[in-house]
Amino acid sequence: MRDDLAALASEAYIYGFALVFDLQQVGRFTREGMGSLAPAPANRFSHASKLAGPDDRFVSINNDTIYSIAQVDVSGGPVLLRVPDTAGRYYVLQFVDAWTNNFAYVGRRATGTGAGTFLLVPSGWQGDTPAGTQVIEFPTTVGTIVGRWACDGPADLGVVQALQNGLSLEPHGRPAPLQGIPAPAALPAGLAFFEQMRTWMQAFPPSGPDQAYQKAVHPARSARPSHALR
Repeated sequence: MRDDLAALASEAYIYGFALVFDLQQVGRFTREGMGSLAPAPANRFSHASKLAGPDDRFVSINNDTIYSIAQVDVSGGPVLLRVPDTAGRYYVLQFVDAWTNNFAYVGRRATGTGAGTFLLVPSGWQGDTPAGTQVIEFPTTVGTIVGRWACDGPADLGVVQALQNGLSLEPHGRPAPLQGIPAPAALPAGLAFFEQMRTWMQAFPPSGPDQAYQKAVHPARSARPSHALR
């Protein structure tokens, strides 16, 4: 029985790691920022003002782009995203859900470089969409936008900063209070991860295939979800 519990705990850890680690980082970003990016509350962009250096330690950072990052919460209703005309300059906004799945892109390769508006909505939302606006549905109510702007060295920073200033998020309609990330109960260190996983799985359900995996009688014998292999 002890071996079975150890195997199940291992599978649960692998299954839930992406969710738990991501939401820990989302919370950290809103409180402390990250590297040269200042902290910002939900639904507000934080813009880097310089090329990456030793203090920028998140992911495998590159040094030919400037970052703009926002932690987005659509639990209070739709959020309107406005992007500027970059006149052909490469940029990309990568949308990441709470389980670290990439679910949408805005930018040169996906939507072009003209000015545009996008309505960010919770899953299953139904309502009126402003004319000329594309809808992006969030699989989880909390997600992250990771923006990158092409930058040709320090002399190009002024142009990039002007484009960053043209990027905005604003409530649409009659917003309700944001639910945010629920606080797990305080437990001993050995159990804290699993309490975070339990609490956040309830607040941010996984995709359909992962839910099937989650409900399997013998998780250790089931095919692992795609996010566990990344």
